[in-house]
This record gives sequence, structure tokens and C-alpha cells, in this order.
Amino acid sequence: MDNELRELFEIKEDDHTILVSEKKPNTAKHILIRLAIFIAGTIGFTAVIFNANGWDVLGYLIIMFAFHAIWFFCILIEALILHINNKYILRNANLKFSAVVLILYCVAYIAIFNPQY
Repeated sequence: MDNELRELFEIKEDDHTILVSEKKPNTAKHILIRLAIFIAGTIGFTAVIFNANGWDVLGYLIIMFAFHAIWFFCILIEALILHINNKYILRNANLKFSAVVLILYCVAYIAIFNPQY
């Protein structure tokens, strides 16, 4: 349209540009924070389990399992939130990290229960 007509009808052109952040997220820091929570919880529960006696050990193991399950579920929820916020690099880091942790859980299951058919 002509500039005079735009001014007359007060038509404004919208810039349809997508703003992209030039700053890349620090994935190492992101993963290290989640790994620190995981390791701190595991070491804390392990210390308590080593000092426990009798059936208390089984109770603490169940609580430690619940901690790991809740932590894993929170990592997946965070990946979903990062996807919604278009932070794909951090989302992929969370998904890769959760896949590695899931493999470690499987190895631990095989090592502890040793299922042989």
C-alpha cells in the first residue's frame, strides 16, 4: 500500500521476525546440577542405609527407590517444560541424560537381581 494511505488509515506494518537468542545455554552446568542432586541423594541414602539395622534397611531402600523415581519423573517433566519454552538444546540434554540414567537403572537391576531364565 501507499505510505499516504497507511498513514490515513493508521495501518501499521508488523515485523514478523523471530527473535532468536544468540547466547547458547550452558548444558554442562545444566546436567551437572541435576547430576549433583542425584548423587547427593544417593550418597545420603547410602550413608543412612549403612548405619541402619534390621528391617530399617529395606525401608530406606524403598524410600531411596521412591526418591530416584520422583527425581526421574521431574527430569521428564522438566524436559516437557523446556520443549514448551522452545529450549530444545536443554530439552535434548535432559532426554539424553534420562536415557543414560535409565540404562544405569537397568544395569543395576541386572547386577542386583541377576535374572537368569
